[in-house]
Amino acid sequence: MSRTAENPAKDAVAYHRELATNWEQRYRKPAFQARLRVLKECLAGRDIRLQDWLDAGCGSGTLTRFLAEAGARVLGVDAAEDMIATASTLGSGHEHSEQLRFEHIETIEHLPAADQSLDGILCSSVLEYVADPPACLAEFARVLRPGGLLVVSVPNRRSVVRRTQLGVHGLGRLLRRRWFAFLDYSHHDYTSEGFRALLKGHGFSAGASVPFGSPIPRWLQRREFGGSLLAFCATRE
Repeated sequence: MSRTAENPAKDAVAYHRELATNWEQRYRKPAFQARLRVLKECLAGRDIRLQDWLDAGCGSGTLTRFLAEAGARVLGVDAAEDMIATASTLGSGHEHSEQLRFEHIETIEHLPAADQSLDGILCSSVLEYVADPPACLAEFARVLRPGGLLVVSVPNRRSVVRRTQLGVHGLGRLLRRRWFAFLDYSHHDYTSEGFRALLKGHGFSAGASVPFGSPIPRWLQRREFGGSLLAFCATRE
């Protein structure tokens, strides 16, 4: 049951639909720039030219366009129609527009891709909002080819930043204020060990996690109790 409604996943889509107009501008902020930086780290030394990738929960398509710039053919999908509209508009004027497609879907639990048809999937800060994260991982495993790469980030349960945000959010609710409103919809967080085990159970082999994110110094973000997010680079076994 959602903290605010009976259908938390649907509410999360509505929440992000309202943010679509200004979502692209968020990537100018350090906390969002960290998402691109970590993606670059995960892909360092990898040649993804001419590979088929999917950006699951693409938002306004910032990271989708980066994958196209690296040479991949990318399909960006999102459950918020307004996000897809924004991503399509931005993508149409991009120098690699021929490598980009965007599609509205109901949920990333059901992807518009055939079995073992993709070389890579990006899922950046999306699983916290869905109804059934394990079902999404099972779907990722279905559509990835053996040896395919999953780059995924989830909230860090041990992060002092996230714990502080949750505390302030709870206080705000008592005072009828919407502090850290995204936490009305962010219902899943993980330890590094816990999410790695979840990945393993769905056919993925993951290396060390990378803590990152939040408006704190980069060196502190990378501590186990620092960054509010954990990134994993996992290979489909």
